[in-house]
Amino acid sequence: MKKILAIAAAGLLTVGFVGCNSKAGGSSEAMDSLSMAFGDLYGAGMGQQLRSMDSAINMDQALKGMEFIANADTSKNFQMGLQMGMQIAQLYQGIEQQCGMPINKALFMKHLREAIMKTTPMGQEEMMMMQSKIEPLLNKAMEQSPKAVANKKAGEEYMAKLKNDKDYTFTKSGIAYKVLAAGEGKNFSDSDIVKVNYVGRHINGEEFDKSGENPVPFNLKQVIPGFSEMIQLMKPGSKVTVVIPGELAYGPQGNRGIEPNETLIFDIETLGIDDSKPAGPRMQMPVTKK
Repeated sequence: MKKILAIAAAGLLTVGFVGCNSKAGGSSEAMDSLSMAFGDLYGAGMGQQLRSMDSAINMDQALKGMEFIANADTSKNFQMGLQMGMQIAQLYQGIEQQCGMPINKALFMKHLREAIMKTTPMGQEEMMMMQSKIEPLLNKAMEQSPKAVANKKAGEEYMAKLKNDKDYTFTKSGIAYKVLAAGEGKNFSDSDIVKVNYVGRHINGEEFDKSGENPVPFNLKQVIPGFSEMIQLMKPGSKVTVVIPGELAYGPQGNRGIEPNETLIFDIETLGIDDSKPAGPRMQMPVTKK
């Protein structure tokens, strides 16, 4: 019903303007009355639509956005710029979400303007070279985000405490593990699909994922590096607790429910190789509970 009201209001608005355009003239008083009526009707529909989208919406901010677009220059060039500006705004939002910090808008627009105004457009090869620079710069920016820096420090402090625990063994790569059950047979290899029971925890002890009632088959070439390394040190029937630093987990980009550079803890039990079927969609480790 809310959507229907908004659509009806939009439809009436269009019809009204078509009628006005077909007749020259018209009194100011009549147009004022028409403007108020349309404002009331369209505002009622838009208000309901906005509240249905977000109950906590800031109406003043939403109105500022509406008024800016509604009162903007109607020339073709300006309208094209508005459309492209909306794309840039989405880019800003995406970068901030990924990096954990806002982009420097002044620098972005300075370089965008210079690139647009160049009399000699950038060639395809040069653009591809520019694209190849983006990923390492993006990773560097993510590594410098406040959350990434804080989580890296917290992980290093946690690992430093484990070095005083004689039950833990450290590998050259930097993971630390404690053997709870040795298991029997030969170690797994990175080409195996291994049936695993596991529980994933943050270093504060809070659980973020687990295998549940049934073991999960994991392709060791398609899981986070520290998890793959640990399982290759295990045999069927092994049980361990492993602590994986952020750079061997999800790194500065993080994952669903995993913050940038988070050090993760897993309790793992290996049940054997699963050669009956390929690993299912949960082989991308870990899968965060919703």
